[in-house]
Amino acid sequence: MNNAEVYAAITEKIIANLETSGSWQKFWDLPSPVSLNGHFYRGINYLILSNDQFKSRVYGTFGQIRANGGQVRKGEKSTLIVFWKKTDTKNVSTGETDKKFLLRYYHIFNSEQAHFDDTGKQKIAELDKATIDRKSAQYIPAEQIISGFKGIPEIHYTNLDISPSYSPVADLITMPSENQYATAEDFFRIIYHELSHATGHPKRLNRFEAFNNKFGDELYSKEELVAELCSSFLADRAGLTQRQRNSNAYIRDWATSLRDNQKWIMWAASRAEKAAEYILGTEQIIIDEEETQVPELAEVI
Repeated sequence: MNNAEVYAAITEKIIANLETSGSWQKFWDLPSPVSLNGHFYRGINYLILSNDQFKSRVYGTFGQIRANGGQVRKGEKSTLIVFWKKTDTKNVSTGETDKKFLLRYYHIFNSEQAHFDDTGKQKIAELDKATIDRKSAQYIPAEQIISGFKGIPEIHYTNLDISPSYSPVADLITMPSENQYATAEDFFRIIYHELSHATGHPKRLNRFEAFNNKFGDELYSKEELVAELCSSFLADRAGLTQRQRNSNAYIRDWATSLRDNQKWIMWAASRAEKAAEYILGTEQIIIDEEETQVPELAEVI
């Protein structure tokens, strides 16, 4: 597969997951998927594996399954995951080192798609328990997510009938007061969305390509995707469970945008997770060695 085919395959998988689940938040419902090597999948690979109907959250390549006493059943279909391999090459003309990123992919199978010996079964059971324990340990009260955001921008609450917004120039969030929302969960999801935008400020993660993004343009749409994913990730961490399916029009609009811009979802997924980690003040202790931060698309070859 060439890069364009990989982007297309990943995009269609995410769209299918979104159409099935009905909301971005459902992507984060299940415990983190984990490889047979014990590495938790992150970013885009988390989203790819989010809607699988398997009870187990343990995955492996054909070789990893064989190495752990397993054998993939005949006729089972694999799932494509991706990672970036950084390469350093010396520029003959300048003598400087150029850093480039190569898009690579694996085909993996869920543990339920294979037969395992007793040793393999025990390892899978231990890994599945670890994923459940990890998810339980990650719970944070909804209000604490806001109060724990170090260097949080100023938040102006108002009783006026206005739309919530974040101003990067003023580094200010404007929010209707909580009593204007139908439920507390609605309030928290919205403020998480605006906090997500705030992480893009130059003094934080410096994600904004410009301060003058206009409604509906590419920069605006990419940033909205980051905020949507980040907000849903935080809502799951807070245990906000009263989910309403998004409208068919909403899902159709995102499906169209992603198909027209097949690199967006891979770009946004890693940045959304990074934004959430920034808000939470956490660092990943266990990182999938097969995956690195998705680089700027201009650096990808």
